[in-house]
Amino acid sequence: MPPSPPADHPADRAADLVRSVAVTAAPDDTGVVITSKIIDTLLLPGAHTPEQIVEITRLAKAAARTVAARYSRNTERAYRAAWAAYQAWAISLGLPPLGADPRVVGMYLAKASETRALPTLKVHLSAILLAHRLAGRSLDAKHPLIADQLAGVAALQARRKVKQAAPILPDLLRRLVAAQPDSAAGRRNALLLLLGFGAATRRSELVGLDVGDVVVVPGRGLEVTIRGGKTKRGRTAAIWAADDPAVCPVGALRRWRAVYTVEDADAPLFVSVGKGGAFGGRLSDRSVDRVVRETSQAIGETDADLIRWTQGPEVAQRLGSRFSAHSLRSGFATAAAEEEASLKKIMEQTGHQSSDVALKYIRHADRWRDNPTERLFRKKAEPG
Repeated sequence: MPPSPPADHPADRAADLVRSVAVTAAPDDTGVVITSKIIDTLLLPGAHTPEQIVEITRLAKAAARTVAARYSRNTERAYRAAWAAYQAWAISLGLPPLGADPRVVGMYLAKASETRALPTLKVHLSAILLAHRLAGRSLDAKHPLIADQLAGVAALQARRKVKQAAPILPDLLRRLVAAQPDSAAGRRNALLLLLGFGAATRRSELVGLDVGDVVVVPGRGLEVTIRGGKTKRGRTAAIWAADDPAVCPVGALRRWRAVYTVEDADAPLFVSVGKGGAFGGRLSDRSVDRVVRETSQAIGETDADLIRWTQGPEVAQRLGSRFSAHSLRSGFATAAAEEEASLKKIMEQTGHQSSDVALKYIRHADRWRDNPTERLFRKKAEPG
């Protein structure tokens, strides 16, 4: 039996993050160095008294507790990458990364918006704010130089034609699941696809599931407890067992748990699988994208060849598949709408708080239902 991956108990994680915080004077007396497991090493320039260092340490540890309570490990990883990008940009221009200057942050958002979408910019801003909190510096996210920049980016990007991931509907889902090999990774991926679709999860919610979050309800199916998400409010999604064993989420769970036998309810449900079959740590949210894209390409559902020919290999690699992890979530909403499920029930499953947002995922059903062109172009032949 492979070793159990480390459990992710909230109390242990909070204590670990707090212990990782250390504040010391820089060796060359150029400032204060703040180290932690949250955002690597931060340099706060300038002279500081011992009393100030004590206060900075207190604030950094308080911020660590907040991170442990509010954010998942996947969010922490995203913040570390975002801070690294901002810090490298600031240093390249001779600007202080921790200067708490809204002008600098606004400039960065303007630059980053050239290659990043608005949701990613918000992640970067959150990482910048967190780093400043760790350093005991005050930075107002609502400052006009920051808020107006984000509002402007939102307006500009709304006018652009965005390539939207195609929804994965049940027939395609069946093909994606059938393409998975009968190996540990294949069994994990099959369950990943079926839960991503059936529970209509965001990719971070999907990889954030623990072993104890998915429970078999005899005679019905699965109950999936989904914690956090964008709204920070959890929910429980019910997924009926399927008549077809090939796409039954209950069967997929049992097949995965037959090889991944960890009993700790707080252990991650989805973990990496090494070449030798050894289990590693929790999957990253990007792994879900990779599973969807690689499988869709393997079964021939891809635009990669056309994009490579018209736009080059780099763009083809980035946009080659019409599908992403989000396709599972949007596919559920689209398929449920086509089966005339109510908007209320769809929102209960997806966890949307806004009906306006949820309606955007229901892409085709209402366009075709009771459409007047059916009467015009599909008239029944007259008898005789």
